[in-house]
Amino acid sequence: MASRNLKGARSAYEENDIRKSIDAHDGKPLIDEEDRKEPHKEESGEFIKSIVFGGLDGIMTTFAIVAAATGAGLTRGVILIIAFANLLGDAIGMAVGDYVSEIAEEDQLKLEYKKLEQDIDSNPDEQKSILIEIYEKKGFTNSQASRIVELLFPYRKTVTSIMMMEEHGATVDDDDDEEGGGGTDYGAIKSALVTFASFLVCGGIPLLAYLCSGHYNSKGEFDSIFIISIALFVFVLFLLGCFKGYVSNKNWFISGIQMLINGAVTTLVAFWIGYGIEKAQ
Repeated sequence: MASRNLKGARSAYEENDIRKSIDAHDGKPLIDEEDRKEPHKEESGEFIKSIVFGGLDGIMTTFAIVAAATGAGLTRGVILIIAFANLLGDAIGMAVGDYVSEIAEEDQLKLEYKKLEQDIDSNPDEQKSILIEIYEKKGFTNSQASRIVELLFPYRKTVTSIMMMEEHGATVDDDDDEEGGGGTDYGAIKSALVTFASFLVCGGIPLLAYLCSGHYNSKGEFDSIFIISIALFVFVLFLLGCFKGYVSNKNWFISGIQMLINGAVTTLVAFWIGYGIEKAQ
């Protein structure tokens, strides 16, 4: 009986690699090193996304407040207090929201996973036909698809994972399923902490100019301190925009420029609103 690399079969399916899939089901060895690296790559990708999007939210919202407060002519000390209070509160809110959304998404996936398992057990012939069609759409002949499905079908977790990836774009990790969700909680907590730290650090960088300036009773205005803060804002925002383009598979430079334009519009609007309110008094 031919040996089968079930992990390789799932990996080949997700990568739409016909050659790897046939090799996996024929018992030919796949590259173990790639299999070992794949979870690390996926985890790193999620880690980078949390840093980028948490950082973008942090720096945009915080600097908008700095710009508005500066335009309104508040003192540097008051600007720092308002900005830091907003930064910390929003960072906590973002982290909690990230955690809740991760848990809710994973719970929904688990429900769909169990429903699909029940469908496979109650109506295996129909699910076999669906799986054959899935493989045919990926370039296999009917005979190849049928052979693969027959070889795979006794391994229900693999079959369920493949069909979950096709229907929902994600699946439930085996470890999470066996541990009763412990892995899910850990992943959600880690994602929330990364978002919190990224929001706090990136949002706090433009405030360094005010923090190190001294003279906290001085009135905020379009002076050298505000210009330094703008420079820090532009530098970090451009870097985050480039990383955003990278993780989104888009042109990194264009993504960076787009974020700069977005930041410029937000900053100008906030500054002139604050300035207008101060002049209206």
